[in-house]
Amino acid sequence: MDLGIRINAANEDGFGFANVTMFKMYRDEFKGNKQEDIIRKLALNGADFNVQVDKKITEIHQKVQKEIEPQIYSRLTKLREVGENATIEGIVENVEIDNKTFYMEFSHSCIVDVAKVVEGAKNLGLSKGDLNLGGNIIKIGDGEVEVKTGKDGKRNYVDISDNSAFTVTLCTSLGELNLMVYHDTEDYHQVQIEVEDEEMWNELQEIGEIVGKGCLFGGMSVKEAVERGSFTRCGRWDDQSSKSSETFSWVDKLKNNKTTSVGRS
Repeated sequence: MDLGIRINAANEDGFGFANVTMFKMYRDEFKGNKQEDIIRKLALNGADFNVQVDKKITEIHQKVQKEIEPQIYSRLTKLREVGENATIEGIVENVEIDNKTFYMEFSHSCIVDVAKVVEGAKNLGLSKGDLNLGGNIIKIGDGEVEVKTGKDGKRNYVDISDNSAFTVTLCTSLGELNLMVYHDTEDYHQVQIEVEDEEMWNELQEIGEIVGKGCLFGGMSVKEAVERGSFTRCGRWDDQSSKSSETFSWVDKLKNNKTTSVGRS
């Protein structure tokens, strides 16, 4: 768990880490008070126990859940406040905690300051930049993006959900620069990146301005990603089986692999 594993993410058999642990308890691999301690630790970190193994373990879970419910409610309330403070347009619809990572869902056409989300979550003990497994999921409209945080605080966008697209707005000395980020429908493992205003981009390069200092795409700087035109997906969906902040907004649809309607109007 210290490595940042998602305790609710399902394996190939459809069971998450928390549920597998419950099965091990049923097979008596954990005894006595240790069962209650493990269930408490998992529950406090957002475990979703959606299987029942036997009456004894179910009773322990129900007892623990009742005891820690106020703590869980408090954590989720604070995380929701983080999302609300980072919302420029739209509303927060749902928040969840999964071990050291978070899931945050925003309304359709929402605009979100991702830097504020990540920093706020970090202040709550989440996404501290030491995760070897898992990443944070931000959902806007029908699209999802996975963000990992490095120890240097940089936000690394490592993946987006299949067939989704976003506008990433970066602050520069010449004004806001929009990047169109979308899943490549012809190459499953790639996410395409295009600059909306190439003239502004070229001017920024001429004056030597570093765009998006706190932002990475697939581990690459903004400049590297733009020049390459894409980055390789390295997150949860990569399996076919100036101002250091940026805002995200969902793009309604794709046409011929191009973004056609930006959901920030």
